[in-house]
Amino acid sequence: MQFQFSIEELQSIVIPKHIHGIFTGDITQIASLREAKIGALSFLANPKYARDVATSEASLLLLPENFDYTPVANQVIFFCENPSISLAKICQHIEKRNVQEIHREIHPSAVIHSTAKLAPNVSIGAHVVIEEHVSIGKNTVIGAGTVIERYASLGHDVKIFPNVSIMSFSEIGHHVVLHSGVIIGSDGFGFGAVDGHYEKIPQIGNVILEDYVDIGANTTVDRARFASTIIGRGTKIDNLVQIGHNVKIGKNCIIVAQVGIAGSVTVGDNVTIGGQVGIVGHLHIGDGTKIGAQSGVTKNTDPNSFLLGSPAALYKDAARRLASLAKLPEILKKLGKLLPKDFKE
Repeated sequence: MQFQFSIEELQSIVIPKHIHGIFTGDITQIASLREAKIGALSFLANPKYARDVATSEASLLLLPENFDYTPVANQVIFFCENPSISLAKICQHIEKRNVQEIHREIHPSAVIHSTAKLAPNVSIGAHVVIEEHVSIGKNTVIGAGTVIERYASLGHDVKIFPNVSIMSFSEIGHHVVLHSGVIIGSDGFGFGAVDGHYEKIPQIGNVILEDYVDIGANTTVDRARFASTIIGRGTKIDNLVQIGHNVKIGKNCIIVAQVGIAGSVTVGDNVTIGGQVGIVGHLHIGDGTKIGAQSGVTKNTDPNSFLLGSPAALYKDAARRLASLAKLPEILKKLGKLLPKDFKE
């Protein structure tokens, strides 16, 4: 991504604890400590890369405030409380500037129903389809190939990447980001057994995404059987996640790739769910719960639980169980030596 910032502009964004060194040029790229050249910004967040600071050619370094380093010629150091967060602030400004530079237009190949309502400054890419009675807020960007079905609504400052499907009656809040391949409002998986075959159970609810939700590529959020599937404000969902019908996810949750959440689960606020976790239907996950990768959750969880394993258990119990399993071959070997020969046979 192209950008150009002066040291003074970056200082106003980061507000470092203190500054050492001088560099009079512009910063035009971000690079690792080893790969950075003149005009590049780099940072130290992980201590294992500390040895690379002394040899880095970066013109601007973001370093922890107590890090012992003196800049070389034509190099500036921003000593920061948290270099990673400082870099994130800079990246937010880069992204915001690039979004503002997008030429706001409606591509001639887009198909927009006459009843759709578009606020000012909306950008619509090639081959987008917007059906009847859709409403779209100001400053929203809709990528090529996206389909927005009837009566769906999008708030302001929404970013939709190419080839997203937003199904009918879905409600998208403000400052939401949907990455490519996301499907919001696909039918919930509902079938009933009747006389030896399965009948489809209509899914007539919708999906609500609250403000500042971010959903990764190829993730699906199913519409509710009735009422709403809800993703709470500030929740961030990774790629390849399946959210079942009537699920309710709280605020500021993190859900990592390949998670599957079955229907009618409720997830509290500030929950972290690791990669490839499976959660069976109709459970409640308490506020602040952390679930380790590849866990299988089959029971309700208390607030602030830390779970691991399949079936998932409290971390201490799961760790003890895993440690015991690691010792099992040795135990069996010792046990075998103690058993009579005829018993073994």
